[in-house]
Amino acid sequence: MSFSLLLHALEPKPDRKALEEITVEVPSIARADAAGILRGWFGIVSSGLSLEDAQAFHAGLRTLGCETDIVPDGDIPSLHQDFRCHLIDLTAETLILTNAMNRRQERGRDEFVFAAAGIVERERPVSDYEMQTEVRYFEGGAYTTQVPTRVSKTVEKDYFRIDLFFSREPHRISLEMDRDSVITYGGRPIRMKNRTELTVLLADLGSLLPPERMNRGLRELSTETLYPSLQAYEEEIRWSFHRLGAKG
Repeated sequence: MSFSLLLHALEPKPDRKALEEITVEVPSIARADAAGILRGWFGIVSSGLSLEDAQAFHAGLRTLGCETDIVPDGDIPSLHQDFRCHLIDLTAETLILTNAMNRRQERGRDEFVFAAAGIVERERPVSDYEMQTEVRYFEGGAYTTQVPTRVSKTVEKDYFRIDLFFSREPHRISLEMDRDSVITYGGRPIRMKNRTELTVLLADLGSLLPPERMNRGLRELSTETLYPSLQAYEEEIRWSFHRLGAKG
């Protein structure tokens, strides 16, 4: 059986050098792993640990003021596949969500159990041409020239995501947009650059649930890039679900 360390709270976040120092007591975690652990500091510190390594890491984190629980990997909730929509409306009693095929999901507020939102980084592969130096040979010698060469690279592109969780199927309904797309709220299209309208949507969603049933991005009404990856965003949701279960 393998184990994970789950934080009691997202703060405090330790200093990288201090975290590197305690990894010497955990054979399966290298000093170089500290930067990645801190980048993904959204509730689930590390997974796939032996019990001995989990206990050593747990003890080391405690010296840094970070309390954790040791949890079997299989006990951390997984997330349902999402049903993607692009339009949302809220009434006093219902949430109305519509997908690109104009199929509506109408849900009562009593079915609404958790919400997450935030701006997430995503790396996307792109190809482009760059001028590169090439050596060409001829009978009397050689010369260099600049030639266009196709190269592949990755670029970071932020996008905004909302995930709404309900007590009946489909349990997870999501909305997503980037700089080239929109979501519609209350009949009005919202773009990534419309941070005021984005904040209004977050505030209206946040008014429907108590704080413990929201992720950090929604609680803080954050319109800045908060999550370095979809994995980090989803790990915080899974961590929150485990915390809710632990509280009964």
